[in-house]
Amino acid sequence: MQLVTAAFYSTYRVLAAYMLSLAFGIVYGVAAARGPRREKIMLAVLDVLQSVPILGFFPVAVTMFVALFRGARAGYELAAIFLIFTSQSWNIAFGVYETIKTLPKDLKELSLAFNFTPGFAIQRIYLPAMVPTIVFNSGVSMANGWYFLMASEIISLGNRDVRLPGLGTTMMNYLSQGNTTGVLLSIGTIILINALLQLVVFRPLVRWAELFRYNAVGTAPEWPTVVDVLSALGRALRIDSALVRLVSVGERMSSRLAKFVLITVSVLAAIAFVWLIVWLLTPPYPWDVLVQIPAALVITAMRVIAAVIISVFIALPFVIRSIKSVETAQNIYTMASVLGSVPAVIFYPPIVALAGRENMELFSILLLLTGSFWYALFNMSKGAMLLPGSLTEMAKVFGIKGLMYYRSILIPAILPPLITGALTAWGGAWNASIVAEHVEFGHSTFEIPGIGSLLVSSTANSKALILVVLAMTALIVAVNMLFWRPWYQRAAEKYNLTE
Repeated sequence: MQLVTAAFYSTYRVLAAYMLSLAFGIVYGVAAARGPRREKIMLAVLDVLQSVPILGFFPVAVTMFVALFRGARAGYELAAIFLIFTSQSWNIAFGVYETIKTLPKDLKELSLAFNFTPGFAIQRIYLPAMVPTIVFNSGVSMANGWYFLMASEIISLGNRDVRLPGLGTTMMNYLSQGNTTGVLLSIGTIILINALLQLVVFRPLVRWAELFRYNAVGTAPEWPTVVDVLSALGRALRIDSALVRLVSVGERMSSRLAKFVLITVSVLAAIAFVWLIVWLLTPPYPWDVLVQIPAALVITAMRVIAAVIISVFIALPFVIRSIKSVETAQNIYTMASVLGSVPAVIFYPPIVALAGRENMELFSILLLLTGSFWYALFNMSKGAMLLPGSLTEMAKVFGIKGLMYYRSILIPAILPPLITGALTAWGGAWNASIVAEHVEFGHSTFEIPGIGSLLVSSTANSKALILVVLAMTALIVAVNMLFWRPWYQRAAEKYNLTE
């Protein structure tokens, strides 16, 4: 009975956070892709938010929601949902942005030639084009929500620990009691819930998403029953109209009200930033932490790079298999969504304790893989699924296969989503580095050098903690702007096979 109650609470939090992530991702992604002036700023903000570890949102989110609801339970619930939201939303926003940026140019020219209103273009062009992206990115977003469940349900506020009812809290209680059976039952419950959700909802949606592939050939896929149910629900709640209105708000950035809000927020943010800088520059300085930051960043960056490269290479065989048939793609999607929901962090401390400190380097990279592999797999699979049917048929007719097929057709087709997957995997691996580099098991502490372990050791010193987070964020954003973004822009222009 305890597991049933815990499963109910955790499920509603993950689903509530997912719905918020979906709305945010669509609105933010479209607004960023359609506004050349605001694109760089919005992407930079998204890079910053994605790079900040989920644990970094704790103090702000918890303090804000608890103060707003005066310590009531609702404040802690909203804080938990918000923290799960931070693990789900950035991936969807990046995916929507990539979809809009790689739309066929003839569609964009058509909308200009016929003077489509923003609302019409959003409803008839952008929203349908997003369907494959949303379906595939929902898999990794849902998995991430379950992955970070413990971090969201166990909230620390000063000297007070608040444990919300849910599977994350239940797992931690069983773990502290040494109840291995209870831990395994909790994990099994998470897998069961996610498996049912994938089989009943998302697996049929993968086949349905084929309807929205450009230049598709062959028989149209079957219209699944779950789509009828969701469509009826959407019409009843007028979801598409609500989304159009929400996205249109992002389009009307030139309105006086929007300008006023933007200027006000910018001024407040500038004041807060200046105050933060002045405070950081005021003695005393945490020199013991500052001198460690450069080396710690380099060490963790090497682990993260290794994890991203390994993730892409491991995902490639699955992507190649997924283009064989829609059923194979469905099977891979379901398997990846279920396995990705397993909170691997629960197994990491006992594994490190058994393997010893000398093997922690290897296991830390394996844990980083659990935070990065799924991003690469889902984004690359989406790219393979959107491979124009005319190219596939042409390859069969002319006997293009083997190395030539991969080099000339498949790799170029999945390059833009591959870069998006690698970029989000990059952020996910940085998030996981905190858990990977500092482990507490029983009365023992295991640690390896890196920015994650430095961040954990700096939690007692607010100034040192903020400096570590700022340094980590600055490095990630700099790499995104100097490497990922230029590479993506070139790939999107050169290898847009929907043209």
